[in-house]
Amino acid sequence: MSLLEGRHALVTGAANGIGRAIAERFRTEGASVTGVDIEDGTDIRFDLADTAAIDGLVERVGPVDVLCSVAGINEPMWAVELDLARYRRIMAVNLDAPIMLASRLGRAMAERGYGRILSITSIHGLHGAEECLAYDVSKAGLEGGTRTLAIELGPHGVLVNALAPGFVRTRMSGDELESDWFRTIYVENRRLPLRT
Repeated sequence: MSLLEGRHALVTGAANGIGRAIAERFRTEGASVTGVDIEDGTDIRFDLADTAAIDGLVERVGPVDVLCSVAGINEPMWAVELDLARYRRIMAVNLDAPIMLASRLGRAMAERGYGRILSITSIHGLHGAEECLAYDVSKAGLEGGTRTLAIELGPHGVLVNALAPGFVRTRMSGDELESDWFRTIYVENRRLPLRT
């Protein structure tokens, strides 16, 4: 029997990058997967910035055993030039949506006595970077929220974790891994243990 045989998983950000890889792996492990993304190529096209519509998304998806929140956005801006609309959109996608999904789906998981919630955070949750204020705040907040969800849902059979994978070569990272900035900030300052 595969690890997730008979389980239903919801994966956000499933159209590409880390989200797509996770959705594919979940299917390999026997799960039925509902992929959600703002882009085409998933089961449900949905803008996670529309947090008022999260309850409707939860109803549409139905019972979920595994929630994996991967979707994330970043729009570089200097802190002293903060654009409130862009800031709020980043917070909505990266923080509000995963928390609301975990709240709503976690309640049903707790009632059934089983669930797994995984939120993809970032090294930015611990280490800030220039022009990343909103992104950094959203990822740090998601880590904090994960701790509270774990405390509240754990006694009811729901395992809640956050995973900060560091830098992964995706469309969002672009050529960042090849830059002098990346080598100085992350490699030379030993923020990446393997330093490769």
